Amino acid sequence: MFGGSFNPVHWGHKAMLLRMIEEFALDTVYVIPTFCTPLKDNTPMITPEHRLNMCRIAFSDVSSVIVSDMEILRQGKSYTAHTLRELHTLHPQDELFLIVGADSFMQLPMWYNVGDILSLATVLTIARGEYDYNELLTQKDLLESQYNAKAFVIREPVVQVSSTQIRNLISADKPFAHLLPEGVSEYIKESGLYGYGCN
Repeated sequence: MFGGSFNPVHWGHKAMLLRMIEEFALDTVYVIPTFCTPLKDNTPMITPEHRLNMCRIAFSDVSSVIVSDMEILRQGKSYTAHTLRELHTLHPQDELFLIVGADSFMQLPMWYNVGDILSLATVLTIARGEYDYNELLTQKDLLESQYNAKAFVIREPVVQVSSTQIRNLISADKPFAHLLPEGVSEYIKESGLYGYGCN
């Protein structure tokens, strides 16, 4: 499972997902845009349908990816514990993995029903941004000791880009297409998202 607001989805998301598929030989990855992200209540968010469509465009060339609307259909706040439980019901014999960014990895103890999350899935992350490899390893040790979790931290950095950065570029009428998977920038422009075309 690779969940998130994907507001918008960008090359950092795709590069991390492709690296995880390669490193852990993942058969299928559910990319699941949230309906409402509990820890990002103050982030300006476009509609779930637009974020779902952009994910479908971004990952259309990755055969092992299923872009799912299960959290959007559920509505309300999107809790990973509920989604993992649903995936476990759909695939009771499969080993589940949860792919998260470094910032989310550091916030995991704050997540709703984190014990359920860590009992259902092995957590995967990549060192990037403000959190270095050693900080993530310390967090990994904490999760393993406190929750009997299974977690892996990949050391190599991936594309350094954030959704906030892209939204700021769009609102400032600056180039942004190079930070997005093919087709996503065209969708943003055609749909007038994030204030595109309003300057």
